[in-house]
Amino acid sequence: MNHPRTLLIPSTPGDRFFDYCLEIYEPRCDPADKLRGESLLWNSLEVAGLPARDDAIFHAIQRAAGRDMTVFGVKWFDARLSWELYFYDPQREDTQITAAGLRDALVGELDIRVRVPDEIRYFMYSFDLDAGSLARAQVDELNVYLQFHEGQGGHSYAVREGACELRNTYRFHRPKLEIDAILHQVQRSMYVDFTRTRLAEIVIPELFECQKICVAKKRFADAIYYSGITVDQLLWFFERFAYPPEVRAFVEQQRERFEHLLFDVGIDYHTGPDGGLVYAKTGYYSTL
Repeated sequence: MNHPRTLLIPSTPGDRFFDYCLEIYEPRCDPADKLRGESLLWNSLEVAGLPARDDAIFHAIQRAAGRDMTVFGVKWFDARLSWELYFYDPQREDTQITAAGLRDALVGELDIRVRVPDEIRYFMYSFDLDAGSLARAQVDELNVYLQFHEGQGGHSYAVREGACELRNTYRFHRPKLEIDAILHQVQRSMYVDFTRTRLAEIVIPELFECQKICVAKKRFADAIYYSGITVDQLLWFFERFAYPPEVRAFVEQQRERFEHLLFDVGIDYHTGPDGGLVYAKTGYYSTL
């Protein structure tokens, strides 16, 4: 029997609060009688029209990794929602969170077909899910992240059976203290025509009041991420980047029950054929 999906997951006294780098933060107010960030995930699956049976994969991941220990990203591009799940264990303290350990733990629920040797000194990895891969219960590609020696940032590689390619180089900054570094990285671009693009279209004033900013260089676009924004900033983000009305309405209706949380958002961008800036993909993040 296919039971209805539960969208509202109440907070508990044991909840931990992590950003999308799995770094802990203090809730903005008393979390009692509030909602867990994972409620955003279940809402997105509902809005995408996925059957409730697909939830079993996410529940299995949560059981395997531990509550609050999986970062999820809800991606919005080509008028479709999809998901990316991230796993951190830089010190290899939990063998169940290694790529091999999680692969084994999810046997029978999700077939992660890629093997990444534990000898590779990655500090995190992720994989993407969409309606098709959830229906097949299969992952054919892992994103593997290697850390810089100094500063917060690194490189990511897409790993498939018999293939590996560089996908992304990124670095984190403190918004106000490192604004010069942020602007330097943003303006050094192969994908943006700054004679026709204002910096404020990328370094967005409404999102600048945050904890961290990450600037990334990808294969076909640049990207910027704002970490540690409030629920009101998240609602602005949904409106600005034309998310499905049901996504925004859900958060708006539950705004007071999300006000204790901080959220993270990302924006991929490049200059389009007409010379204007195109926001190719956006996403928002919390923990499962």
